[in-house]
Amino acid sequence: MLIKISELRERPEPLLIEADFTDQDLKVRDQISSLEGPVPAKLKISLHSADRVRVVGSLNADVVFTCSRCLKNFPRNIRKSFDLEYWPDPVVTNEGEEFELTYPELTIGFYRNDELDLSAVISEQIVLEFPMKSVCREDCRGLCDQCGKDLNEGPCECEPVSVDPRLAPLADLKKKIVH
Repeated sequence: MLIKISELRERPEPLLIEADFTDQDLKVRDQISSLEGPVPAKLKISLHSADRVRVVGSLNADVVFTCSRCLKNFPRNIRKSFDLEYWPDPVVTNEGEEFELTYPELTIGFYRNDELDLSAVISEQIVLEFPMKSVCREDCRGLCDQCGKDLNEGPCECEPVSVDPRLAPLADLKKKIVH
């Protein structure tokens, strides 16, 4: 969903949008996550100056993650409010020219061609809430590294693998951490 900045300049009041963004709009599906349905979002888009856009909004996304330990899917809800500012993309005239941002400017987003893509705004806010390592629960035991059995369902029948003596101290450390 593209918003023309020129149309915002012509409006006396902020633009209010309530929309459902689909998986196709947001493109957040990958090997570890997918959306369970449309993402309802409420947005208030206003112009701060001739070219600075403020987007205040909220979203509610139901996401299905794949556990990085046992590979089972599990749902999580992401509810988020945000207050963002977007500026025109800085113009770089020479190839390889550097453009320096100050520390406060690191929190600012940029738009191009006098258009702001709201689907990209919503997608970014959802992805920022993704965990670094998705696990279905903190005590998930994962899969047996030999037979692949889900260890959450009980122990497997595999014989313990002998450890290279040079790695034995690391194996001992792992036992202390896990238990």
